[in-house]
Amino acid sequence: MRFQSLSFSLRKLPRRARVACALPVVWIAFGSAFVALKVGVATVPPFLFSGGRFLLVGALLLGWSAWRARGRLNVSRQDVLIAAATGGGLIFAGQGAASWASQYLTPGIVAVLSSTMPLWAALIGWVALGTRVARLGTVGLVAGFGGVAFLVWPTSRAGVQLVPAVVTTAGAVGWAAGALFASRSSFARRPTLMTALQMLVGGGLQVMLGLGSGEAGQVGLQQVVPAFPVFLYLVIVPALIGFPLFTWLLTHVPIHVANTVSYAAPVVALALGWLLLGQQVTLRTLAGVAVILVGVGLIVWSAKGTAARKEEVRQLDKRAA
Repeated sequence: MRFQSLSFSLRKLPRRARVACALPVVWIAFGSAFVALKVGVATVPPFLFSGGRFLLVGALLLGWSAWRARGRLNVSRQDVLIAAATGGGLIFAGQGAASWASQYLTPGIVAVLSSTMPLWAALIGWVALGTRVARLGTVGLVAGFGGVAFLVWPTSRAGVQLVPAVVTTAGAVGWAAGALFASRSSFARRPTLMTALQMLVGGGLQVMLGLGSGEAGQVGLQQVVPAFPVFLYLVIVPALIGFPLFTWLLTHVPIHVANTVSYAAPVVALALGWLLLGQQVTLRTLAGVAVILVGVGLIVWSAKGTAARKEEVRQLDKRAA
């Protein structure tokens, strides 16, 4: 989704200045979302809080798409199935797991474990789809998964509860599977509309899970009022500002530059959690985080090299023809 005012403001700046402005905004928007989520689920049950947010944002994006298309969305059955598959992985599994785990883990830890998505995407692509992983990427996989094991290994000093950590990591697997499916589907044809549909599906599934698990009985005016400001923040900043900027970056800079959010957002979440919420950050936590982020960084940069080699081969084939 690209708001006209946002696009107009970006176009007035030189290219490098636009990227330099967009990147830190995306890092802060996505990293701060984990802190806001921690505050929100402290009073409102996680699935209703997170699911309600995605239902609202999905409805706004759908309305925007309908307005741009003058009411002619032409949503096919295949579009709905794709939205159901990607929404189930990205929103229901990925975001739902992060929301639930935020009750027990610090924002930084949730962000770091969620950021392992590129590791899982590379592993799933390698095992299930036969996608080749470069040597640098293999080192990244080993480092990343080793860092996760080090971070969540049971110890009285780590301060990381095992079950919520495993749930968050499982959510990252679901996110990776959903992202891979989206990349091989017609999702990119109409990204705003498909994102709206997947948010409605994933958010709806979260709300259904929340209602089925009795969360409705835990919600009252006393819980909703203090959580409303962070709910509004999550709707506006990460979803309606961060998402359009990230989408803009994906179409204007190399993918490895846009994906720096995978290791910048956890750092932002750790810093804001310590600064705003007084969350303790141990040396063990910092060590585990550093190893994981190195692994993620190697995966992202190896993807850059693979893409460059593919483009070089394509150009050589073109010249030979």
